[in-house]
Amino acid sequence: MKPIFGVYQQGGRLYYLKYYLMLCLLYIRKLQQKLTKQSDNLKDEGLDKPQLLSDNVHAVDAVYFNGTQSDLSWIVCGTARRRNNLVNGFLYLKVAGFSDKLLVSPRLPDTCMYQTEDEFGQYQVEGLKLYPLEPMKSWKLEYTGKMRFENDHSQLLDVNLEAKWTTNFSYFNFASDMDATSIARATAKELWSREHFKNLKKYHQTHYEHYGFLTGSVHINGAKYELSLDCMRDHSFGEQRNWKHFHRYVMHFIHLENGDRITVGAICMPNTFSSLEVGFLSFPNNKGNLAISNVYMNLYHYGEQGCPPVDYAFQFAADKRVYTVKVKAVIGPEFYIGTESECRIVEQLCIFDVNGIKGWGAAEWQYRNNSRILN
Repeated sequence: MKPIFGVYQQGGRLYYLKYYLMLCLLYIRKLQQKLTKQSDNLKDEGLDKPQLLSDNVHAVDAVYFNGTQSDLSWIVCGTARRRNNLVNGFLYLKVAGFSDKLLVSPRLPDTCMYQTEDEFGQYQVEGLKLYPLEPMKSWKLEYTGKMRFENDHSQLLDVNLEAKWTTNFSYFNFASDMDATSIARATAKELWSREHFKNLKKYHQTHYEHYGFLTGSVHINGAKYELSLDCMRDHSFGEQRNWKHFHRYVMHFIHLENGDRITVGAICMPNTFSSLEVGFLSFPNNKGNLAISNVYMNLYHYGEQGCPPVDYAFQFAADKRVYTVKVKAVIGPEFYIGTESECRIVEQLCIFDVNGIKGWGAAEWQYRNNSRILN
């Protein structure tokens, strides 16, 4: 079968054979992981800190925070460490008590920043500083510098942000905790070859997500505003992350009013998986996570031409239960990643409804940018 839009593989007559073969291999792998699992404390200490970058020019070590509240206050920030002191960094801030407008860090939509010698090896650049206080339990977020309103370069505001992230949720490691059926389906759709399986190993990254709470304050031109947000963070690192290899993805980060949290999305990276369904439900008070088994959302039906939808719905399944997600985007700023602006990201502040339960959060849409936009 020909891939849809020349990108999304559909599998062929051997699909089910490949699916069950891969499923068996994945279950064997999970059993091996359980038998050789290290203590969680040692694992946490090693994961939740700045990682040594490989010699690859595309080496990456990135942390990201996305926090929202029912009043539509919003904070999004990230620092992706690269070789040669390059950091893809940014900060978005919407404080309901201050303004309904979005504040952005001055360089946006460009995210290329460079660390000083004192900042090297940390998640820190141009006034933005993110660092763990206690592994997998608490982080500190700080920013001191200028910000401006989105699409308005006429005014710079003095901003001083100081907040602490804490959690009573368990973290979810995509390398070990994903549902095996999701990975087997994605693998079975692809054309199998020696090169394909080399790519799966070559482009593997460690990625985990962790829900929690962000509290603190921000001073804007001297006036103080309190912050109290539901907040997801993630950490990704690996031998390489080349944004030119990504075609598209969407990730939804959902905070429900009953206390549950959801990450759900789809990824298209053609040299590994052209249709990978991902996600999990996370429950407070350390009640654990539940991997999502199916995401009924063909990515090519949602904004394939470059304009993500703002009012849409889809379904996913976990533990034999189907969830219907309704999404309404409130605002959708965008930025570029890479020295050639090779990746375009649209961040959407969203209102959600999941099986009748109200929620708030964000959707992140990524597109391969085939034309150089920024100098």
